[in-house]
Amino acid sequence: MNASPSPATVGRGDEAGSPTAVDPLPQRGSSLTSLLLITLFIFFMTNHGGGDDLALRNQYKDSLSSLEWQLGNYSAWLNGSDTTNFTMSIVSYLKPIPRRGILDPLAQSYYSNISGFIRGSASFRNLTSELVPLMEWNETEMTQKLGRWNWSATNKVAMSLLSKPVEVDEKEKEKFKDVAMLRGHIEAIDSGSFRELQFDFIGIQFLETGSVYGFAQDSALSVDIRTLPSLVPPGLLSVTARAMVPVIEDNIAKLKALLASNDISSEQSPTPPDSTCQFAVYAQIHPSNVSAAAMHELEDELMHPTGVTTVHRPPLRLDIAAISPECGILLEGKGADGMRSRIFFRKVTSYAGFAALIYLAMLLLLSHQMSESRTPASLSRISRWSFIAQALADSIAFAGHITFAILAEGRPSIALVAPAFLACALFAYEVQFVLLIQQVQAPEDLAAPASVPSPQARSPSPPANTSSSVLANGQSTTATSTPSLNVQQPRMQRMTSLSFLLRFVLRSVWHNEHNRTWYFVFIMIALVIRVIVAPGLTVVLLAVLYSSIWAPQIVRAARRGRPCALGKKYVIGTTIGRMLLAMYILGCPNNVMDVEQRPWVYVLSLFSCVQAAVLGLQTTFGPAFFLPQRLADSQGYDYHPPLPDMEGGPLGDCAICMDAIDRPPEGTSGKSTRRGVRARASYSLAPCAHLFHTVCLERWLAIKNICPQCRRPLPPL
Repeated sequence: MNASPSPATVGRGDEAGSPTAVDPLPQRGSSLTSLLLITLFIFFMTNHGGGDDLALRNQYKDSLSSLEWQLGNYSAWLNGSDTTNFTMSIVSYLKPIPRRGILDPLAQSYYSNISGFIRGSASFRNLTSELVPLMEWNETEMTQKLGRWNWSATNKVAMSLLSKPVEVDEKEKEKFKDVAMLRGHIEAIDSGSFRELQFDFIGIQFLETGSVYGFAQDSALSVDIRTLPSLVPPGLLSVTARAMVPVIEDNIAKLKALLASNDISSEQSPTPPDSTCQFAVYAQIHPSNVSAAAMHELEDELMHPTGVTTVHRPPLRLDIAAISPECGILLEGKGADGMRSRIFFRKVTSYAGFAALIYLAMLLLLSHQMSESRTPASLSRISRWSFIAQALADSIAFAGHITFAILAEGRPSIALVAPAFLACALFAYEVQFVLLIQQVQAPEDLAAPASVPSPQARSPSPPANTSSSVLANGQSTTATSTPSLNVQQPRMQRMTSLSFLLRFVLRSVWHNEHNRTWYFVFIMIALVIRVIVAPGLTVVLLAVLYSSIWAPQIVRAARRGRPCALGKKYVIGTTIGRMLLAMYILGCPNNVMDVEQRPWVYVLSLFSCVQAAVLGLQTTFGPAFFLPQRLADSQGYDYHPPLPDMEGGPLGDCAICMDAIDRPPEGTSGKSTRRGVRARASYSLAPCAHLFHTVCLERWLAIKNICPQCRRPLPPL
């Protein structure tokens, strides 16, 4: 925010920031003296709050004096005084939207309160050639006003409006009953680059004709709202001009309250605005086929719900045109859809409940899965990368919901805390589960050192300060030489220490699986924080994470030769829950997140469902059933090899439970059919040729990773 105040911006009442607070530094200890002096020096060199606040206060005082002078001059003009130097020129050549006029109140009506959000497609038009006979431009000045914004790429327009009646005395309310003042923002959107250019908006709405007139400009610029009546038709100039007086008086009162509160702080805008063009905005509300009485009853129920039955809510649509004569550009939006703020807040509350139920269900499923997968045998069959992807996706969801809750107002803000909290709890549980999986899988994932010397290289070599001489008979003698003075030895030691530190860091990051995992998570979370402010990148990142939830689990199962240990309820429930959220945010045309539809969300959902189906098929037909035989060899040990079909009784007794191990049905143990895979899953043959029940061995390996009979180490089951 720039320090330059303006009558238009002061009237918003939100320009005052909070005073800069300086936390007291500790004063004890002589070791902190230098740090304290340096910190105070940096603070006073970089923080000019006192001087800026004083300058800003003086500017506010100048603005107050200017507003009071403008009000006096404007009031004199309204009263017909000859002493005023204020003049009003009617803009007669700007008629981009035709007016619809007054409707039959028994058949049609306009929305009288359009407080809410409006969004629609827009088209750009260059008016330079059309306005040449009417205006003269300075090409350099026009280029500066157009700025860095790519106006030709602007394809959407959005408005957020707040409608209020004109604040006048009771005796004058009848005169202004069909007039409402509008404040808010208007945004030009480039959906290709996901950029938005925001302007402050102030305007007036005529309820009988559904027409809106106003100005839009950057918040750093000032506009003389006394010129707003120049936009309206001549028949409405008088009432519009008199409606500006309460607005100016309100700006003066707010500016006086700001100066009296001593709550002034300067906040300099970090970058100049992308464009400084000022726009005259025209809008026309589409009529609805609802009578004026029914529309009044509907709007009263929206503002003060009582539960009474009203007519079906008609759509709110507007035609919008924003024209900048000084820049020679026109933005038109035909049939923009509007939504009343109360309706939007209800949708936000409904979405918050829907999302909270889904996150609660996924949290319960994960909690149940963690309780079921407590043994090392089960944890060794789970891919931690699947849960890292889910944790990152939930961190984005938490940040998004919290940001949405901060931007929302009232009860919707409180409602959005529920899905944000549950997403954060789900993230914490997933990180905890990843830590547990990492602890179990760390021994099998340890990589070899960067360089292991060969046996030949391990033979002792003579010291650097010795010399050898070979005798004629093949024997050698070693003579010790006097070490020479090396003046560069300290420098070489520093370089050696630096290279050793660098090698140590690289080795600890790359060759340590645990460290490499969490460095990757740290980088990904930093990336999440960076891209959360870019909606387009956030959507792409979420799509990548959602598409890779089960892929690492499928790969691990195929490589290890063991199906995943995740329950069907967890896999199916988590897949359905995440796809429901993705399809609402990316597939619903009027979602509360205001995210455009992405047709590929259906492909993403199908891809995730196929992955979940593959996980189930791996349990039934084998972990590598979809791979060719030459690629289906696993890295892990197969505890369920086919056994020859021999007649006889049980295979033997289990050394753990001491019960007999039943022989698979005849003709099934050696086949790779579904029946054969299930039959072999009942027994486990250890590498030491000892046979156990699979359930018994899993329970044993949860305690010790050795054979119950011969005490040899066993691979993960």
